[in-house]
Amino acid sequence: MRPLVLAAAMALAAAGAATAGSMEEAQQKLGAGDAAGAYEILKPEERARAGNPAFDYLLGISAIDSGRPAEAVAAFERVLAVDPSHLQARAELGRAYIAMNEPEAARRELATVEGQPGVPDSVRATIDRYVSALDTGLSGGGTTIENRVTLTAGYDTNVNNSTSDSRILIPAFAGLGFATLGAGATSEEDFFGEVSGRSSLTHGLSIDRQLLVDLNASYRANEDFDQFNQALAGLNIGISQRTPDHGTFALSAQLQSYWVDDEAYRYTWGALGQWTYRTAGMTDYAVYLQYAKLNYPNNSAQNANRYTAGATLGQALSGAREPYVYGGGYAGYEKLTDSAFDHLSYVFAGLRAGGELTLMPKLRGYAVAAVEFSEYEEPDPLFLDERSTVRADASAGLRYQLRDDLTFGTELAYTRSDSNIVLYDYDRVVASVSLSLDF
Repeated sequence: MRPLVLAAAMALAAAGAATAGSMEEAQQKLGAGDAAGAYEILKPEERARAGNPAFDYLLGISAIDSGRPAEAVAAFERVLAVDPSHLQARAELGRAYIAMNEPEAARRELATVEGQPGVPDSVRATIDRYVSALDTGLSGGGTTIENRVTLTAGYDTNVNNSTSDSRILIPAFAGLGFATLGAGATSEEDFFGEVSGRSSLTHGLSIDRQLLVDLNASYRANEDFDQFNQALAGLNIGISQRTPDHGTFALSAQLQSYWVDDEAYRYTWGALGQWTYRTAGMTDYAVYLQYAKLNYPNNSAQNANRYTAGATLGQALSGAREPYVYGGGYAGYEKLTDSAFDHLSYVFAGLRAGGELTLMPKLRGYAVAAVEFSEYEEPDPLFLDERSTVRADASAGLRYQLRDDLTFGTELAYTRSDSNIVLYDYDRVVASVSLSLDF
């Protein structure tokens, strides 16, 4: 559209009443790509020449091309006040509105130009692309669906998160001596395979508001100890609202079902509220609040309400390896609905940090470390002490992009649960490889 714009400007400048050398000089600078220079020539004459369509159009072009869209809007509006049929000025006014992040006004002006007869086909095609892009933006970006399926295989040294001690002393029955734990109550190691999938839908509701739907499911099977096979299915439905200056706010409802040995173990429903913000310096901030209602169909005594609050901070660093680092903290309270089981109610707090970077083309590495502290409200009736646990997790892995939609990964993870009650004191190492397909 630029050749037409410059040609029209030259014609208007030649035909206009104000044909002083300053306009010709400004036109020459615009032709040479020096919009700032043209603006410096024209701006001092604005008061005297405002209202002249030729001058105002040239001033508007120099203003928008030198990064002054608000001044360009004022100049183009003066042109249209005198000559409402000036299509070039109306098209440039639409462009100025785009630069000012006013898509509704931009679409209105460009659609007016698009609907006029006599617009050259090349110009109409350009405007049509602008209008289509603005329509998509005004609808919140349209609708997108992203899917991922991942196959994982690995080895787990503790598939049931249990102590390695087979004989323990239970204080409530100390007179009976040490107790021997039965099969499945001590740590078991095994090979495993897992299939997981996620489907995410984003649907624009308005220019800054989107509907978010996320479905996820997984099934993990052990080679020998199938009584510890696990399955999970979850659904999140929410709305996000972007703001020009204050980041994005999102609120979602969450549902999840968790099975062990092909039987329902826990149902969860709740809500998550989150605020995220990214600065011009690529710093990411996030704060969230979460509520979850935990229901155990085969053991209602464990039913609980869980409350969590947390914050994270991330930073993209400069460099060819594209490093990214992040950290965060959270705290919360899980309260059982039956006060008779308050020895299972607890407060918790945790810290998490990690980072990733490109090691070579298509290969990216990452590492994560986390620690969580748990303190229980009442003494355990069998161990006669309030449970206190510190759990530390660390993992590192590689992701290799085989092609745009296919990723190969490998990971090594370690967990250490340090508890004053032996049943919850354990170590775990998991090594795995995975293949993920995006579509």
